[in-house]
Amino acid sequence: LGMVGGQVLDLAAEEETPDAEHIYTLQDLKTGALIRAACCCGVVAGHGSAAQYEAAARYATALGLAFQIRDDILDVTGAQEVFGKPIGSDKSEGKVTFVDLLGVDGCQREVEAQTKRAKAAVAGWADSDFLRELADRMVLRVK
Repeated sequence: LGMVGGQVLDLAAEEETPDAEHIYTLQDLKTGALIRAACCCGVVAGHGSAAQYEAAARYATALGLAFQIRDDILDVTGAQEVFGKPIGSDKSEGKVTFVDLLGVDGCQREVEAQTKRAKAAVAGWADSDFLRELADRMVLRVK
């Protein structure tokens, strides 16, 4: 389905209240797919192995989920001048978010868990410091 399928699901959510599976699938097809494409294209361009490709995909999936969940937290708790968009805009647009599913504390725990998964996916790679640091930034990002 890819990103187009994710957009279709996003528009469909305007017509009915989505469930948890819908929210996770939507995120995976939009934010997740975009980050996976970037990570996996890097492996392909660098003539990486199938194992490296799979590791990059796992890293990107976890990183994308951490990013989106943190984004949903910031839409509730962030400072508008730092975050760069109106706080509460998801709620005002009638969107169901990870905060609605998990609460703010549950979301933060999930961001931390996904960050650990992302880092574990590339732990065996030489020179993975940047990727691991990028994943760590998801935990407390404010914009």
